[in-house]
Amino acid sequence: MATHPSCGALVAWWDGAELSFAVVAGEEKGRIRLIVPGGKETRVTPARLALEIEPSGEPADPLRERVAAGRRAQAAGERVRALAASVDATLLWEIARPEGAEHDLGTLAALALGADSPLARAAVAWALLADGTRFLRRGEAWEARDPSEVQEILRQAESEARRAAERQAAISALRDAFRGQPWRPAGSEAERRYLDALEELAVHDNAAREGSRSLAVEALDEAGIGGDRPAERAFKLLRRIGRFATDDENLLLRRHRLHGEFPREALEAAHAAAARGFSSSGRADLTGLATISVDGPCTREIDDALSAEPLPGGGWRYGVHISDPAAFVDAGDAADLEALARTTSHYLPDLRLPMLPPRISEECASLAEGAERPALSFLAELDEDGEIRRFEILRSVIRTRARLDYDGADRAIESGSGPFAALLRDLETIARTLEARRSARGAFLIAAPEVDVHVGPDGRIFLERNDPGSPSHRLVSEAMVFAGALAARFCAERGVPVLFRRQPPPAGPLPTKAGSAWDPVTIRAARRLLRRGEVSIQPGPHFALGLPAYTQVTSPLRRYQDLVAHRQILAALEGRPTLYGQEDLQRIAATTEAAESDGRQAERAADLYWKLRYIQQEGMATVEAVVVEQRPLIVQLEETLIEERVPGLAGVAPGDRVTLRVERVNPRAELLVLRPAV
Repeated sequence: MATHPSCGALVAWWDGAELSFAVVAGEEKGRIRLIVPGGKETRVTPARLALEIEPSGEPADPLRERVAAGRRAQAAGERVRALAASVDATLLWEIARPEGAEHDLGTLAALALGADSPLARAAVAWALLADGTRFLRRGEAWEARDPSEVQEILRQAESEARRAAERQAAISALRDAFRGQPWRPAGSEAERRYLDALEELAVHDNAAREGSRSLAVEALDEAGIGGDRPAERAFKLLRRIGRFATDDENLLLRRHRLHGEFPREALEAAHAAAARGFSSSGRADLTGLATISVDGPCTREIDDALSAEPLPGGGWRYGVHISDPAAFVDAGDAADLEALARTTSHYLPDLRLPMLPPRISEECASLAEGAERPALSFLAELDEDGEIRRFEILRSVIRTRARLDYDGADRAIESGSGPFAALLRDLETIARTLEARRSARGAFLIAAPEVDVHVGPDGRIFLERNDPGSPSHRLVSEAMVFAGALAARFCAERGVPVLFRRQPPPAGPLPTKAGSAWDPVTIRAARRLLRRGEVSIQPGPHFALGLPAYTQVTSPLRRYQDLVAHRQILAALEGRPTLYGQEDLQRIAATTEAAESDGRQAERAADLYWKLRYIQQEGMATVEAVVVEQRPLIVQLEETLIEERVPGLAGVAPGDRVTLRVERVNPRAELLVLRPAV
């Protein structure tokens, strides 16, 4: 507008790209004060005034008559919209286009309505804005678009309308399916995008891409699907429409990139190796040794066995015999490449994911009772104080005499009865002696209880509590540490490249256990001070183990780094060049450490899910717990060992036993709400 309208004038003004109506209330500091519908005031620059529809009139003082001014502005908008309904934007464009590129509103009003008035101009402007296709506003002028441009705009508008309709149809179908109606997929692009985004959110949770997360949450919100967490909400919806097969669908395989079924090439390589068998040439025949394995009852990959023979004059000939899968798996073959990709075996409550095909890991290379198997044997002569007089590492053939579980071994040690009780007692004595030596060298030994979760074929969940401080657990764990220490010493003395495990000293003074057992408070405090272990191609001290050097060699069926160490040691024993150089080992470490970290996250998440499901299964109304930290207040549940915050629990200190009420459990959302029991 060239001139500013006076107070009380009725005007049209640009509210962004929209045309709005108001009554002028005055001018202040270069801005026009306007009363808009509803009686509120707004201030705009003069450039945003489009038209003066009516000159100054009633009310004379708009500020004192805000309501009346607002009604006047609203009535003006209604008149303009009513008149705009009679404007044929398409016909106006056809008439105006040949006569020139740009037109003022007066010309267009005369063409469209047969008269040029402020109201007619406002109505034409409103109609052209509503059309949004054929005219382009440039200041106070309006440009008639080229036909090709109009066609493209119409095509895009039609496409957007179709997409909007598809989006709405997809949302409606999802909402209806969640409410119990049959899911009938339409196959539209919008539906596919929503489903893909929902699945990505359900599977990857916080790691889902932001675009997918936003799209999925949009679908969930519009479909009215509630829950405790977005990922859990997405799962509920996809479960309802059949995208997931069961309520307990294991999403961790995809979330953490774990390998499920073995590829055909790896299975074929494993079957061929098993059929070929192993050569006993160059291997020491140790089948005459009384060797036994002690493991969990659910373990299928038996990769270690133990022997001990009293020596004349005292001491023992001590043997730790480790499965030798390198006798069946050649570096670079299909089974080996798949093992490297998997890095380690994963044990989830409802699923086992072996590193090597079962034909090898559970059959031909597993140290099964009564079967001759290739092994890497760590043999040492120990005196009564556990001092090593001499040791050797041998490629061997062994025959395990018996497979025992931990409970059975503990009963035999305690009672002294059974065919292997004497051997078990010797092994337990050796373990206590070796542990005492390590402790004297500064080892920090924590015997923290563990709870393993298992899901039976019928879906029933049960817990298996393990006590690492029991005699049978101690004799196995100490044997594994002993073999790792001998392997590290062997490799360091001979310059054999291998991946060493090291651990720096703790961040501060470590607590000591109270009485004869480790309590949860002390364990938690100690673990917070212990530093993370590290992998290195150079030997170095391992603080917690109290060793000058250590490497892992005792689980080659289940850990790729152990299989690599076996191959290096075997090459050294046979006088061959080692298979892996330092750069090779560094690449393997980078690959396997990342994969193992993903695996540990998956195992922790699976354990928590199934422990929460166990609480649901058992219908627990209350749980017993011990306070392990005060700020924030955290408890550890005695049966499941879940650690959880409990707001509102006052007047307690670390170590106190408490009874808590289970208020809510949502395994899929990883949610457990506990409150003080009244």
